Order: sequence, then structure tokens, then C-alpha cells
Amino acid sequence: MSSALRLQALTDEMLDEVARLPPELITWIPAEGVWSVMDILCHVREFVPFWTDETLRIAQRPHEQWGRDHTDARRLAAVANTATHKLEEVLADIRQAARRSADRLNGLSDADLAVEATSSNPRWGVKPASFVVDQLLVQHVEKHLGQIRRNVAQFAEARARKRSGRLRARHSLLRRGLE
Repeated sequence: MSSALRLQALTDEMLDEVARLPPELITWIPAEGVWSVMDILCHVREFVPFWTDETLRIAQRPHEQWGRDHTDARRLAAVANTATHKLEEVLADIRQAARRSADRLNGLSDADLAVEATSSNPRWGVKPASFVVDQLLVQHVEKHLGQIRRNVAQFAEARARKRSGRLRARHSLLRRGLE
């Protein structure tokens, strides 16, 4: 499967799973410093077009530096105040961004993907355009799909603990009443 098709498939899988989640889970924060599902979605909505553009920039203008680091203002803005966003709009934006990205990436030849350029982020150094597609698009979406699944599991565990605590409290009250 091509990287463009894989990106599309992973994004569709993510969006289908999120569409089935209970509304209270979308903005639930599992722990301090951990992103909510909505934070993750807003991040994906921002980075898919960004890294697609960077891939094309490498292929078309290899003399220019590409990339960014975690302090990039657009990246940070994308994950600020995400609870105010409408889920349907975010999902639609991601679906459109992934389709557009796949269409644009499908237009690249193997030679285009082999073109190398220097990243502005010292972590990456000189990399081919294919690195951006494989690591910073496809595997990045896959990683965030895993984070969403982790949030879902932690949410279920938190609900189960809460129910269990209520049952223990009821049982304790009942025992006291019977003694």
C-alpha cells in the first residue's frame, strides 16, 4: 500500500473510531499534561497539511530548509483551547486534509520522494522527502491513533473505578444498616 493510501486509511480509521465515542470522552483529560482526544484531533488537523507542504517543498526546493520543532507557533495554537471546537467540524477538516494530502502525495514520483534537504530541526538533519511522508505524516497519524485508543481505555478504566467505588460505598452502608 502506498504511503498516501496508508495515510488515508489510518485517518479514516481514526475518524470512524472517534465518531463512535461518547461526547464526554472527547474533551476528557486523562492526566495532567496528557492530551484529550480533541487535542489530538486538532493537532492532526494542523500537521497533515503542514507536513504535506513540507514534503512538496523538499521535492521542489531542496536548497531550502524544511521543518519545525515543538515550539512552532502554528503547532501550539492548534492545540490551544480545543474544547471550544465542534467535533463534527474538526472531523470534516481532518477528512478533507487527509484526502487532499493523499492526492498531492500521489502526484510525487519516486525521484521526487528521494530528493533530500536539510531540516531546520537539528534532530532530523538531511532527510529525503519520503522520510517526511513516512515518519511525520503516516507514522505520526498512527501514533496519535494509538494515543486516542489509550485515552479510550483509560476513560473506561476510570468509569469502572468510579462505579466500583460507588458499589463498595453502597455495600458498606447496607452492611452497617444490617448490623
